[in-house]
Amino acid sequence: MSAVTIVTGLPRSGTSLMMQILEKSPLEILSDGIRQKDTNNPEGYYELEAVKGIVKDNSFLKSATGKVVKIVAPLPIFMDKSLSYRVIFMRREIEEILRSQEIMLNKDQQAEREKFATIYETHIQKTYQFFVSNNIPYLDVSYKELIQNPENELEKIIAFLGIDAVWQDFASAVNPSLYRNRI
Repeated sequence: MSAVTIVTGLPRSGTSLMMQILEKSPLEILSDGIRQKDTNNPEGYYELEAVKGIVKDNSFLKSATGKVVKIVAPLPIFMDKSLSYRVIFMRREIEEILRSQEIMLNKDQQAEREKFATIYETHIQKTYQFFVSNNIPYLDVSYKELIQNPENELEKIIAFLGIDAVWQDFASAVNPSLYRNRI
């Protein structure tokens, strides 16, 4: 049985960028385009509305075999355990994520950063624990490294997915000018 490829990570961690990269691969992207691109994600979000209801209904994953679906952490813990998966886990510094969210929401949350950082770290740990306890293979991809050294990160992704490609096939999706809110 072919695996469902999951792209995950915290919000603002580079999951949309990874979807843009994988759109250039032989894999089919499963998204509905309901959430439109905007100034925060000028290349699009690549989301699937059904993912928002995954806690109560994960049946959409049955139609995702052989495809790529974006499911932000901590929602992967609600995936259908009877299916086969492989996961690309986008990682980004928590401080950068928090700053990016503040800009996106146009809201200063500096006083609550520590609380949000703790919550996000808990989400990450629960998600990893789910993957490990269910023997789901995953690859960590550093957002910062992907932007600064795309060749290395893209080669790791190609090897992990076992697709016939070279890193240059995907390099045009990596736009360093969109790496804002750096620490």
